[in-house]
Amino acid sequence: MKRKVKVEDAVGMVLVHDITEVNLDRGFKGRAFKKGHIIRPEDVEKLKKLGKEYVYVLELSEDEVHEDDAAKLLADALMGENLYRDEEPKEGKINIYSKVFGVFKVDVEKLFQFNIVGEPSCPTIHTNMYVKPGEKVAAVRIISLVAPRKEIDEALKIAGSGIMKVVPFEEKRAGMIITGNEVYSGRIEDRFYDRLKPKLEFFKCKVEERVILPDDKERIKEKIVEFNEKYDIVVLTGGTSVDPDDVTYRAIREAGAENFIRGNPIQPGNMFTMGWINGKPVVAVPAAALFYKATSFDIWLPRLLIGDVITKEEVAAKGHGGLCHNCPVCVFPICPFGRP
Repeated sequence: MKRKVKVEDAVGMVLVHDITEVNLDRGFKGRAFKKGHIIRPEDVEKLKKLGKEYVYVLELSEDEVHEDDAAKLLADALMGENLYRDEEPKEGKINIYSKVFGVFKVDVEKLFQFNIVGEPSCPTIHTNMYVKPGEKVAAVRIISLVAPRKEIDEALKIAGSGIMKVVPFEEKRAGMIITGNEVYSGRIEDRFYDRLKPKLEFFKCKVEERVILPDDKERIKEKIVEFNEKYDIVVLTGGTSVDPDDVTYRAIREAGAENFIRGNPIQPGNMFTMGWINGKPVVAVPAAALFYKATSFDIWLPRLLIGDVITKEEVAAKGHGGLCHNCPVCVFPICPFGRP
């Protein structure tokens, strides 16, 4: 139960909620008085300047939970592997952070069910985004100063033993196959290797070997099989379009790729092809990767390197949000491109 007390009469009493200050002149927004602060005579005028003629004294009943206690309970329940939270709430809010460099995962349906309960609130970043250690991924807050215990219990049940986690990147090894008669013959210089190598290494995947092959399906197929046995991922370039001599995608299929997916509704990078041989990804990157900072390759790569097997349904779903805005300054991945 909340009891309202005039500020002048509250000297010596204990605040039971944080009080926020917004000062545009100082560019400040934050906590002016912390829950638990004993109100002093000199605080009265400042509280009034903050618009507080009254403060609340809380007398909780058995069927109520204070916002700070509820936020800590819920944050602990929501967190899975490789996450940590603020030790104490600020303004009724607790932030959740990643412990590792990896891919953030959240059960989107359960998150929806959690947020529809009522008092509990938890926004997150998009699922399947990569995050660095210390990066904020979610925030838990109770809308009011107190929450009905039944709502907190319901939210805890939905959260279970965690609906979010971070899957860490591990050291991986890649083999790269550059295809194309024009590159093999030396008529043009390969540009894919220099473009793709840093992207792989950013996610802790070292390119151990590179070969350049002509548009010969059998030779490409043989090299796919060889590299698949030696490395964690095989990356091919060239030969993914509809020209008669573009045979890369056929070589992947005939090498024994399962869950073979040719093309996706993402632009740039429509012709990106992927499949799995012996549980390891084999992908073909189209020419768009040479011209754009971010393509379908960049959307799928982090997930491929943590062991996700992409389904055809997931690929089809990327049609919504799969069209790049071609912004003057690209800020991928902090943008709508490829997000649900």
